[in-house]
Amino acid sequence: MSRLAVISALLSPALASVISQLSGGHLTGNSFGIAGLNATYDYVIVGAGAAGAVVAARLTEHSNASVALVEAGSFYELSNGNWSQLPYWSQQWEGPDTDDWQPLVDWGYQTEPQIGGKPMHYAAGRTLGGGSARNQMMYNRPTKGAYQFWADKVGDQAYTWDNMTPFLERSMQFSTNAQHRPANATPLYNASVFSSTGGPLHVSYPGYVYPIAYYGSKAFSSIGLKEIPGFTTGDLHGWGWWQFTIDPNTGLRSSSESSFLAQALGRPGLTVYINSMARNIIFSNKKAVGVNITNYGQQPFTLTARKEVIVSAGIYNSPQLLMVSGIGPKQTLEKFNIPVVSNLQGVGQNTHDSCAINGPIYEVDAVSYGTWQQPGMLEQAVQTYYKSSSGPLTNIGLDIGAFEKLPASSRANLSSRALQDLAAFPSDWPEIEYMLEGVEALSLKSDTSKSYATISIIMGATTSVGNMTIRSASNLDPPIINPNWLLNVTDREVAVQAMRRARQAWKAIPISVGEEVFPGANVTTDADLLTAIEQNLVPTHHGTASCAMGKEGDPAAVVDSKGRVFGVQNLRVIDSSSMPFTPPGHSMGPTYAHAEKLAQDVLDTDLASV
Repeated sequence: MSRLAVISALLSPALASVISQLSGGHLTGNSFGIAGLNATYDYVIVGAGAAGAVVAARLTEHSNASVALVEAGSFYELSNGNWSQLPYWSQQWEGPDTDDWQPLVDWGYQTEPQIGGKPMHYAAGRTLGGGSARNQMMYNRPTKGAYQFWADKVGDQAYTWDNMTPFLERSMQFSTNAQHRPANATPLYNASVFSSTGGPLHVSYPGYVYPIAYYGSKAFSSIGLKEIPGFTTGDLHGWGWWQFTIDPNTGLRSSSESSFLAQALGRPGLTVYINSMARNIIFSNKKAVGVNITNYGQQPFTLTARKEVIVSAGIYNSPQLLMVSGIGPKQTLEKFNIPVVSNLQGVGQNTHDSCAINGPIYEVDAVSYGTWQQPGMLEQAVQTYYKSSSGPLTNIGLDIGAFEKLPASSRANLSSRALQDLAAFPSDWPEIEYMLEGVEALSLKSDTSKSYATISIIMGATTSVGNMTIRSASNLDPPIINPNWLLNVTDREVAVQAMRRARQAWKAIPISVGEEVFPGANVTTDADLLTAIEQNLVPTHHGTASCAMGKEGDPAAVVDSKGRVFGVQNLRVIDSSSMPFTPPGHSMGPTYAHAEKLAQDVLDTDLASV
């Protein structure tokens, strides 16, 4: 059976669950807005990603407000077959090659040429669910020190670990998924960090474990790391089993669309506009009063907001929307003849992002990620899924990971400048993340009958800062994106030491076949390692701070600690772009908490006005 036939076979049941004409006496169409018709709501939310869907769901759950949720895409279940549903296919359409994107679920953005000399595709979800519908579903929480750093930076102790814990717990319901996992793959975890009343997002362990995972303990213990109870307790130092936003009942992705939005659709207060792009925010005497919308650049209409406009369009679309609406660096706005509403120099500047630099890759004598694409194997995986909602299609190719600060032996090889830069991070903030995972042979241009695995590396304490700006006065033109990965020499020094650490850890894995495939056994000097790293960067899509939260008067700040845009009224930015920096680990977990916290601020403001 071909891959296409497999995809088609799995898609049919998904269609039935997404589209129904009538449910519980409620017409499906009642939940969706009609393009081309002006309308008025209490709140207009731009972007239905991880943050926007949360805000829309909470506002309609805890108030009588009317909410318009505007999304430029549609349902990923319909727009991308089952590749966005099944965890196994989560890496599709998000690679660094500039043609590796799918226009029905992605904006197709490219960076400016980076340190390796070439532009890269920066995946950004253009779909209900946004990044939560496109990512690898890896769920972690920042460290306690990172949240204290956040609180101090924005001048609001509401962001300490203790104060953010209720919002971290509020979004998700946790399951060990033990019924679908082998008995010898019982992870160490701390159930107390999850709430029994949390939800509707699912967090669980996959219904399949890759054989390479059983060597994770040996690999990471060999470099001095201890097992910890997962990555959700506020302490990330050590190795553990990853938790994912996967529904244990179905084995499918649990996104903000399939959880928050699915729960909220049908409420009389929520209207969702799909395939609808916000073109600019409308102001009256510096008060946000609505949003101009088009569908594929056509049939303009206006959604008016009685109370607030909330921008949740993501790391690059949120600042772009602000700028084309007159909020941003004055010199940029005047260049494109955009009337200045609020001169905020920080819009699009000082962006933060982690950086993936690959890691040592070996052929292995075990079933790995790419094995399941070999003849006969994919059909076997499909049958397992249909039989038990488990198996390799419910796993992204990764089970075990680790975090660390570089040990003294590695730090001895860093310059004094690098040591000074790293000392600015909180003491519990890890610099390196390792992931023991399978590798697809096709990505290596290697023999597809063989299996490969790696200890891949993500830079978690990056010191390079990026920026973005607009290309014109229209957001139909893509933004100019420059993450500046590894631009700072400190990041390059740390990357080389991280590669050496990963190589050291791999020595404890006994199932290698032959010599190192990447970077290659002959790549040994710092200079050669750095060249290999620079030529093989991979975006992690953990970008933040393009509309950074901060104190009033801070020239880099765009919003205050409640997400309110400086210099105007009734306008907030609630998504990863309004975080002050990228916390350690993956950005999905803190983005959900960020949205929960700021949604509560909106509700509190609404209640106070009654």
